[in-house]
Formats: sequence, C-alpha cells, structure tokens
Amino acid sequence: MNIDLNTAMDVEQLLNGGFKPLSTFLNFKQLDSVLKKMRLPTGEIWPIPILFPKPLGYTVSTGITLLLKFRKQNLARLKITDIFDYNLKKLIKLFYGTSDVRHPGVLETKKSSNIFLTGKLTRVGKLDKILGIPALEPDQVKKIIQNKAWKKVVGFHTRNPPHRAHEFLHKTSLENSDGILIHPVVGSKKIGDFSNSAIISSYKFYIKNYLPSNNVIFTPLLTYSRYAGPREAIFTAIVRRNYGCTHFIVGRDHTGVKNFYGKYDSQKIFNKFKDVKIEILCYNEPYYCKKCDQITTIKTCPHNKKYHLEISGTRIRKAILNKSKIPEIYIRKNVLKKLQNTKNIFVGKPN
Repeated sequence: MNIDLNTAMDVEQLLNGGFKPLSTFLNFKQLDSVLKKMRLPTGEIWPIPILFPKPLGYTVSTGITLLLKFRKQNLARLKITDIFDYNLKKLIKLFYGTSDVRHPGVLETKKSSNIFLTGKLTRVGKLDKILGIPALEPDQVKKIIQNKAWKKVVGFHTRNPPHRAHEFLHKTSLENSDGILIHPVVGSKKIGDFSNSAIISSYKFYIKNYLPSNNVIFTPLLTYSRYAGPREAIFTAIVRRNYGCTHFIVGRDHTGVKNFYGKYDSQKIFNKFKDVKIEILCYNEPYYCKKCDQITTIKTCPHNKKYHLEISGTRIRKAILNKSKIPEIYIRKNVLKKLQNTKNIFVGKPN
C-alpha cells in the first residue's frame, strides 16, 4: 500500500520514539479523548490526532497486515487491529478550533477519509534514506547530549530559514544553557513556503558562521506543520522532550497561521498543562528598534512602537519574491546570499 509523505512521516516518528507515548495511530477512544481533553484516556498529555485514514480503493479488514510503501520503497508494516469512523466535521472543529477552509489544516483534513485504521507498527525501512534528508533519531540526539554532558538543552522549532529574530532567540538561550537543538520541520508545505533545501542549507551556513557550533545540534525533524496553534505548540514541545531537550522555546504565534489564533495563545495554553515535563521558555516577539539600534523585545526596549520593525519569515519571503532590498537588520547578508543561491527557494514557485 502506497502512503503519502505526511503519513510516512507520522509512521517514522511513531517508530523512532519521537511521538512517545504513542507507538501507533490513535484508535477511536484515544482520538475522542485527544480532541476533547488534549489527553489520552490514560491521562497523559497528547494534543493532536495522529491518524491513518483508509486509502481510497483498498479493501481492508482487521487481522490483515499492510506493507506500507513510500516512493515505492518499503517503510513499515501495519497489522490492523481496529477500523473505525469519526465525524470529520467534528474532528476539524475540535482540532483546529475553526471550520474555515482558509485555514490550511482545515482544507487538508477535509480531503481525508472519515474511516481510520490502527494496529501494530513494525519498521522495515528508514524514511530519511528514502527522502535523501539525513535526520537524527531521538536516541541519537540523546546520545550526543549525553556525550557532551549537557544538563540544560533548549529546543528550537522553526519552518523558516534563520533570520535576525531567530538569532536573538538562539543566542539569548545559549547564554543560559549548555546547548541548543535547532530542529526545523521538513514535511509537506504550502505553496510559497521556503523549501527544505533552502532551510537546511541556510541553517548549516548560519550555524557554522554565526553560532558556537560545539554548542549546537542541528538536524531536520521529519514531520510537518499542522498550523494548529496552541495544540500544536504542546505537540512540538513533547516531541523535543522526546529528543532529549529539557527546555523549549515558544515564541509569538508559535505554529499558528494568519489570524486564527491569538498572538500569544500558544504560550498561554501551557498554564493549563503543567505536567508537560519540559520547561517552556516564553519569549516576547523580537523586533528591531531604531532607537535601540538592535534586536530587542518589549521586556527591555522602552521605545514607542513607531520605532519598531517586525522581523519574520513572511516578511523576508515577500521581499525575496518581490526582489526588494532586504536590510541586514532582518537577515544577515551572507545567509541571505546563501538562501538566494538555492536552486528552488520556495515550494511550487520559481526563483
């Protein structure tokens, strides 16, 4: 049975321990509990649906074993123990907090079957080898941390290349930790997003030239953005805990999209989930202040908003597309050059 990239990435993380406490796809009872309580029936925090929709054109039944293939290569086996249906409209509303098709997660989930499979997963192949994107597994990252004798390790989640606001967060975190795991997601993306190759190449260049590389672990994370705001913020924290991080950065509109969630909702939600077992580092939005002449936040900058310049991946993306000049206060010129020299900077758009 052929599976798509998103499902293949879920399979990979279920098998390598990235999605602990999960080791396979959710069943009905688990899904219902996750959607309503953001917890499994056992009480453990788990905020998002990890599901295997029944592919069109296949006849399945409990007890049979499916060989899951991605790009015609064997990835895993799934011995089916349960087949169930769930109201898709209800799932979408509970998960994303909206039914608006302008939300990319809603639009994608509406295409799904409402019949789902679960069962015992066993590994056959490795996704990073199939994709040609080398990625460390949780146990490999933990081994590096152990060898370096790091006690405080900060996780950083992104779906964009490194800009100066990111650099502010990286360096501020490193001042008070032993090391940082820079962990960009490289799953399926929207048209116009930065490509995986652009993100990976620019980050490698940035780390080599602008960070103390001995205090950095860099590896892509084989998963994809759900754009689910606060729920996904908890999910991204749990995943970094599974990769050995003791602390995790949650910034402005973390894992959100457009205006579907409040600017700091992804930070506030952790007040309701104190047992997440990783310390959350909440940062105010970094910006460039013309008066301070540096990247700062409202915590340390006394100046009026008229002096503030927002720094974001979206702003840099638009400037590159419009071939506008991008000052170095937004992104280092050598990082920008590396980015612009990438063959395909954006998903589905010519350079």
